[in-house]
Amino acid sequence: MSRTIAIVQREHRALAAVLYTFDHVLADIRAGKVTADIALFDAILSYVQDFPDRFHHPKEDDVLFPLVLKRAPEVKPVVEELQAQHHEGIRLTSQLKWKLDAWRADPEKGFAQFDAAAQKFIEWQRKHMAKEERTVIPAAREKLTAADWVAADASFADNDDPIFGANPKKLYDQLLSKIASLAPEPYGLAARHEPKKGEPEMAEHRREELVQLHWI
Repeated sequence: MSRTIAIVQREHRALAAVLYTFDHVLADIRAGKVTADIALFDAILSYVQDFPDRFHHPKEDDVLFPLVLKRAPEVKPVVEELQAQHHEGIRLTSQLKWKLDAWRADPEKGFAQFDAAAQKFIEWQRKHMAKEERTVIPAAREKLTAADWVAADASFADNDDPIFGANPKKLYDQLLSKIASLAPEPYGLAARHEPKKGEPEMAEHRREELVQLHWI
C-alpha cells in the first residue's frame, strides 16, 4: 500500500471514530442516559470542522485528485462532486457551531435543533468518505504510476507542512485525545454523568479496552 493511501485511510478512520462518538453520545442524550457535556461537543466540532477543512481536504484537492483525474478521467464526475462536498462541509460545520451556541444559550430548547443538524451532518460525512473509499482510492490504486506515487507520498508525508499551521498533526492528535477523555464510556474514558440506578461503575481497564475498539 502506498504511503498516500495509508495516510488518507488513517485520517478517515480517525474522523469515523469521532463521528461514531458524536452519533452515540447524542443518542444517549436523546434517550436520557447521560447529561450533555458542551465541552465534548466543542471539541468534536473543532475536530470535524478544522481537521478536514484545513488538513485533510487540501491534500486531496491539490495532490491526490489531480493525479487521479490525469490517469482516470472517467471518475471526473465523482471527483467534482467530492470537491463540491468539501465546500459544502464548511457550511454544514459552521451551521453546527451556530446551533451549538444556540443550545448553550437555551439549554431547554436548543438541543433538538442541534441534534437534528448533527444527525444530518454525520450521515453526510459518512457518505462522503465512503464515496472516496469506493471510487477515488480504487482508481488511484489501479491507474497511478510509480512516479505519481512518489510525488503523492512526498506531499502526504509532510503532515507538518507550515501551510497547515505549526505542528498540525500534533495539534489534531491532542484534540482526538481530548475528545476521548471527555466522551462517556464506552465511547471514551469519562465516567457517565448519570449512570443507571444500581449499575456498577465500569472498571477502568474494561473502559480502556472498549475505547480502543472505537479509537483505532
